[in-house]
Amino acid sequence: MNNEIDSFKSILRTLYRDKRSRLTATEIQEKSQKINQNFINNLLPKILEKNSQAVFSLYISDGQEVLTNLIAGHFINRKINFSYPKIIQKHYHLDFVLNQPNQVFAPNKIYPKILEPLDGKKVLPDILILPLLAFDADLTRLGMGGGFFDRTIAFLKSNKKIITVALAYDFQRSPSLMPHHKTDQSLDFIVSETNIISAKPVSL
Repeated sequence: MNNEIDSFKSILRTLYRDKRSRLTATEIQEKSQKINQNFINNLLPKILEKNSQAVFSLYISDGQEVLTNLIAGHFINRKINFSYPKIIQKHYHLDFVLNQPNQVFAPNKIYPKILEPLDGKKVLPDILILPLLAFDADLTRLGMGGGFFDRTIAFLKSNKKIITVALAYDFQRSPSLMPHHKTDQSLDFIVSETNIISAKPVSL
């Protein structure tokens, strides 16, 4: 059964990587701007209303992932605390380093295409903002296959209450439910160009 799920996931990854690879640089910029503004205007105020001191986690986009520069700029301008993930080793959860002025980023030693903070204060974020390859109506997330975010979400949930938010292009929504393992973590929110989707009522 697990092999069947893995095989299906592999097919889906190829399909959605291909879809994403067709985006031009201009399309990535335009779509990302809409997604960032949708988050800033419509979801962020609700989160901060409930927890004004929340620490966020943001990612640096890799390839054709949704860009996060507008959100990062907004966080800095509003003095909202946020962090960036850092890969420590394979098959382990991520660490998070608090953003600071003149933060230095470097390629990860295992995955050189991924930029991450060189050093800084470690934190446990309250709100995870993460990328994906595809998602479905149940907000099941299809990632790149490393399992880092699934392990990290499970780890954080064992320590505190967190909220997970993925940034996605509209076309990344799967028309049918995707296969998943018991260890795969579903998300609380998906923010796309035109929607903010929640699979079930979430207590912010």
